[in-house]
Amino acid sequence: MRFIIKNSSTGCERVGMLTEFLKMTSAVIETPTATLLTQGGSVVHLTAEVLSKVCPNPHLLWVPLSNSVHLEHGLKAQGEGVAKFAGLQDHFTCVTLQNMNETTPSGHFENDRVPLWTKHGKKMLTADRYMDLMEVFKPDIILAIADGRTSLAEGSKRILKSIERTGNMLDLCVKRYKESKELQSSCLVGVVVGGGIPKKCDISIEHILKYKDVLGGVAISGLTDGSEEFSMDHLQPLGEIFKRVGDAIPKELLHVVEGCWNPAVILTAVECGWDLFDGSYAVKLTNLGQALTLNFDVTKDIDNPYLLDLIDERYKDQFVPILDGCECLACKKHTRAYIRHLLNTREMLASVLLSIHNLHHFDQMFYHARQHIVSNTFNVYKAHIIKQYESYKNVQKSESTDSDNQTPQIKKSRVNKEVSDTYTNSNYST
Repeated sequence: MRFIIKNSSTGCERVGMLTEFLKMTSAVIETPTATLLTQGGSVVHLTAEVLSKVCPNPHLLWVPLSNSVHLEHGLKAQGEGVAKFAGLQDHFTCVTLQNMNETTPSGHFENDRVPLWTKHGKKMLTADRYMDLMEVFKPDIILAIADGRTSLAEGSKRILKSIERTGNMLDLCVKRYKESKELQSSCLVGVVVGGGIPKKCDISIEHILKYKDVLGGVAISGLTDGSEEFSMDHLQPLGEIFKRVGDAIPKELLHVVEGCWNPAVILTAVECGWDLFDGSYAVKLTNLGQALTLNFDVTKDIDNPYLLDLIDERYKDQFVPILDGCECLACKKHTRAYIRHLLNTREMLASVLLSIHNLHHFDQMFYHARQHIVSNTFNVYKAHIIKQYESYKNVQKSESTDSDNQTPQIKKSRVNKEVSDTYTNSNYST
């Protein structure tokens, strides 16, 4: 696999492409973009047949070991990698350790091991064991094993241990990668940790740069442990981290961001030159019964909300698409009222239809971002999207304040939350 920069804007944002994949040399994936999050090797909520209609072109699949390590024995027997095993051979795979959108228990660490939390409990992995799994999974992109499940609030002692452990494991990953015949067609990506403490983060970056001729990209992790709810107040410090780390990494390398980030954070990262995102945000919205409804036309006033909470009773008589003008299969054939009915009766089809819409709409956000980068109008587009996110959060805050003084509203909110929590837990944990 090769990463090529096609267009650069007046800022750091750029349009690139992933190409020269060994199994499909003519395939091209444009960046910035998001991957499709998988569970057990399959895209969450979608069968391979439905996915082929939603995404007819090759996409990059994000494969966390935390929900797919149990496939190891089957993959060994088949011997052709996780994409072929899952019936998704027309797509490409990026394997990583954890799904950063999942909250995991805190646990002990060892000098040469990190915990892998699976549905069967905790497994301690060494870098050697991790690379053994990579030779079985045969992904197109490998994120090196790292101690990256930390937040910006972590103390310097924990961050220093994270950096030391991650650096030592990267040394082993690079050694195994160079020696492995099975991984010669894969791209190895180093992982930066400790972004919240600049001096400590510099140590992590310097260690990775020792292997810049071997690595095909660099990912940033350690900004969230999956438990935080980020607000507009976090946007500036996150932007400073993306800028500082992005500037320190060679431009020719693929820049990858781990974590479940909202559009405001994602576009801030894109502005700082980051190319690839893990795609878990669209899945999180689907599991909460929410539909993304951004307005991408910067010439029009914003007259629709950023998100629709389709569990809400207000949508029970709205026999219109989720978003007027949306070209996804869900909007072409189904209505808000029908999807609300499916959500409240806990039908599996609800998650399928919401996933179809959210994946399509999330992908469109990146498509329009690329168009604006080429046109040198990305700043306008970014401000347009962030304004929608900020307006939605302000409305949420206002409604939350009002509910403190309105007993019926409190009751309704609690009922909706109970339905949402039950629905989420019955599908895919966020």
